[in-house]
Amino acid sequence: MSATPANQKAVEHSSVDSSGQLQLKRILVPTDFSESSERALKYAVRLGRPYKAEVVVLHVFHLKEYLGLLSQREDVDSAIANQVLEASKVGAIERLEDLVRRVSDKEVVVLPTLLIGVPFEEIVRYAGEHEADLIVMPTHGRTGLAHFLLGSTTQRVISHSVCPVLVIRTRADERT
Repeated sequence: MSATPANQKAVEHSSVDSSGQLQLKRILVPTDFSESSERALKYAVRLGRPYKAEVVVLHVFHLKEYLGLLSQREDVDSAIANQVLEASKVGAIERLEDLVRRVSDKEVVVLPTLLIGVPFEEIVRYAGEHEADLIVMPTHGRTGLAHFLLGSTTQRVISHSVCPVLVIRTRADERT
């Protein structure tokens, strides 16, 4: 009886066909509209090009953002709350569409998607439900106390994802 290497599980995902060849049909790229997210998206587009993969750009509108916008208003009632939520969703959709336009590629279909919820939960759920072959996302390179206090969406996605996660390290001082 032979032991199976711990890293073999990642190779057995459906993104690898029976001959061992990588097959990327759908790549999921979460974005928070940061520069590092855009770098990860550009990387995913280049990675998906040889496979003519579909790249889904996913922004998860966290309700904490919405509540922050809402708290800036003095005249809050349910109608105002709904207006703020709708305006926020429209703004996020516009930013997603602008991002897709900037990275569009004739060999890769890039699709914008907006969800509402807790980012890591929605990313993992979407990847599973839509059979993503790969998630490509950035890490901001935080360590120590900043990482502990802020948490890490990337780390949570890695821990809970049903598909492989490619982490692109991006930092402000990094040369591109």
